[in-house]
Amino acid sequence: MDIPIEIQNAFKARPMDANKRSVGVVTVVGGSTHYLHAPVIAGLGARSAGAGLVQLVVPDASRIAAGTLVPEATFTKLIATCVPPSADVTVAGMGLGNTTNSQLLLSRILSGSKGRFVLDADALAVLAAWYGKNDGYDPASGQELILTPHEGEAAKLLGWEYEKVVSNRIEAAKAIVDRYGATVILKGANTLVMSSDASKMYENKTGNPFMALGGMGDLLAGVVGARWAYLKCDPFLAAASAVWLHATASDRLVADLRDPSIVNTAAVIGSMRVQLDR
Repeated sequence: MDIPIEIQNAFKARPMDANKRSVGVVTVVGGSTHYLHAPVIAGLGARSAGAGLVQLVVPDASRIAAGTLVPEATFTKLIATCVPPSADVTVAGMGLGNTTNSQLLLSRILSGSKGRFVLDADALAVLAAWYGKNDGYDPASGQELILTPHEGEAAKLLGWEYEKVVSNRIEAAKAIVDRYGATVILKGANTLVMSSDASKMYENKTGNPFMALGGMGDLLAGVVGARWAYLKCDPFLAAASAVWLHATASDRLVADLRDPSIVNTAAVIGSMRVQLDR
């Protein structure tokens, strides 16, 4: 398969002595009464993209979906005072809600941590609300972030009108990088990935309109987390390779006239990843 030159180093063979921790541990934090399954979909994405261990921090009511889609995942009940298990990468925000409890939880997870974090969905709304205030969180030196906004979320992160983001996507991605010091995945047709110093940009050319489906962004967040946990590398390479893998898997389903559902897309991601990581 044709892998874009920017990400050709992103798919390295698994060593024969690999174990579940050496190939990447991903913790997923999310879920609320209205969005029970969003973090479970992210966990499915992480598992399909090669995470050796997925640790779900989700509401009790998410257990049934978790048991069906990611039965091997560990479980921690999501409450404001919970302590998410340590991981190579923590993926947070899917379905979490923008409440006082979710703000407190995210602040506690992020403050003072030197870890790697993928922030998606409601975590982006919380981050936008913190910008310019003293009562948000204090990131430790060395903390690495990947932000995964669609155009509406990008507008909130920047305080821009939605139309300005849509018509100035590269400018918007750079503005988010400058404001938050993070690697950015600006989702949409021809998803953009920009490094945290704005020195590198990848424009994805795969993907199709059938990806306009609830949960597809949650799935991508998990894929990003897994690729980053596996590669233990520059977040730009992890993000760009995850975007390509996710969209190319959907393209394969569409080309075969198959349903590009969340579960089917995850299955193809897993199949492709096995082929590539050899």
